[in-house]
Amino acid sequence: MPRPQPADLWAELNARQQIYLAVIFDADQDAEANNKGGAFDWGHGPPAAEWRWQTFSLKAPKDVVGRTAIQYALAQKDEHDQGAGSSLAALRRRKLIEVMEDYVQTVLGMIPRVRVKLTTRGRATARAGLGYTAPTSPPRGLLSEWLWSNLVRLYRAGPNGLPADSPRGTPPEERAPSEKARFFLERDQRRPGGPLVTSKSVRVGEPYENPAYPAHMLHRTEYRVYLTEAGRNHYEQHVRCYAELWPDIDAPVPNELPDDAHSSLDDHKVRKPRGLLARAPFKLLVALVRNDLNNRLWIRKEWPAYWKNRGSEPPEELLALPAGITTNHMHQITRSSTASGKLLDFRDGPLAAELAVPLRLYPPGRRHWTDGTSIWPDDLTVLHVTDAGRAHYAANLEAYRAAYDDVEVPDAPKEWSASPPA
Repeated sequence: MPRPQPADLWAELNARQQIYLAVIFDADQDAEANNKGGAFDWGHGPPAAEWRWQTFSLKAPKDVVGRTAIQYALAQKDEHDQGAGSSLAALRRRKLIEVMEDYVQTVLGMIPRVRVKLTTRGRATARAGLGYTAPTSPPRGLLSEWLWSNLVRLYRAGPNGLPADSPRGTPPEERAPSEKARFFLERDQRRPGGPLVTSKSVRVGEPYENPAYPAHMLHRTEYRVYLTEAGRNHYEQHVRCYAELWPDIDAPVPNELPDDAHSSLDDHKVRKPRGLLARAPFKLLVALVRNDLNNRLWIRKEWPAYWKNRGSEPPEELLALPAGITTNHMHQITRSSTASGKLLDFRDGPLAAELAVPLRLYPPGRRHWTDGTSIWPDDLTVLHVTDAGRAHYAANLEAYRAAYDDVEVPDAPKEWSASPPA
C-alpha cells in the first residue's frame, strides 16, 4: 500500500484539527529557532528529543496558572478547550503528533500537565498544508549559505586575505568574516583537516623612526584574516556542490580542480553499507579506538592524585583498568543514549564491553558538593573496545571513511587486521 503523502494527510483533517496542527507546528518552529540560537551562544544545547516537547495544557484553574502559549494561540483563532482531547486524539491516531502526560511544579504544587510533540510526519503534513517548504539543509560536512559566502570572499581575496576590521563604507563582498563567522570557520577545531580560516597580525607599510627614540624603528601592524590550506582544499573540493546548493552566491570555479573534487551534490549521497554502524555509535567506537591506541582512561590518569594527596598509593586495581571512556564522559562524544548499546549488542559480536568501577577505587576524601550531590556517580562504568571491535574497525575502516568522510578517524594498526573476532 503506498505511503500517504503529506498533502493528502492534511486534506483528511477537518478544519479544527488543521488549526490544532498548525498551532503546534508554529510552537515547534519557535522552539527550534530558540534552541539553534542557544547552540551558538553556549555550544551544544539540549537534544531535540527534549525541546521539541511543547506544553499543551496544565490541568489547573486558568485564573491561577494561566494559559500555555499553545492555548493562547488557539484562543486567538477562536478555538477553545472544549473538544481539545478529541482533536489531539485524531492527530495522534494519524501519527502526526505524540502526546504525553506528566506532572509539573506550580504555585499549587504538583499538577498534571499535557505535552505534545510533532512527529516528522506531522511536520511534513503541516508544511504541506500551510504552503511552507522545508528549509534547505546542506549535507553533513558542508557549510551553511552564510558561512559559504564568507569563505567565497576569502577565496577571492587570495593569499593576501582581508583586513579583520573593515572601514565604514567597505562593500560587503570585500569584508572579512565577522567574529561570529570566524567562531565557526576558525575556532571550531573539530573539523577534519583543521580550521578553514586563520587570523594573524601582520606588518603593513614601511617602518618609521620612533620620535622618542631616534634610530629605533617601528612597524605598523594590521590584523588580517586568511584562508588556510584546509579552507582552500574545502573550497576546491566542494565548489560545484555549493553551486547547486546556494546558486545565488557567485563563487568562482578554478580552472584546475583536484582529481577527487566532487562534481555535484550526488557525491554526498553515500549510503551506509549494510552491516556497518550508524553515525552515533561509530563516533563512539572511534573515540574508544583512539583511547585504546593512546592507552588513555581519564580516571586512571586523574584519580591517583587524590590518593597521593592523602599519603597513600592508588590501588593497583585502579591502575589496571582498561583504556576507554567512562559513562559520565560519553555525552561529550555523542548525545545519543543508545550508541553504547549498539556497540555492546552488535549482531556479529560485542564491539565494546563494560566494566563497573567499584566504589573502593573512587578518590578518597571529598565525594560530595556543598549541596549534598555526589561528585562522582555511584554507577560509573568504563566502556572499552573488544578484540572484535578492533577487528571490525580495521576491516571496515575504508568503508566507514567513505560513509562518514567528515569524521576524523585514526589508522588501524596492522595487527588489528589479523585479530580474530572475540
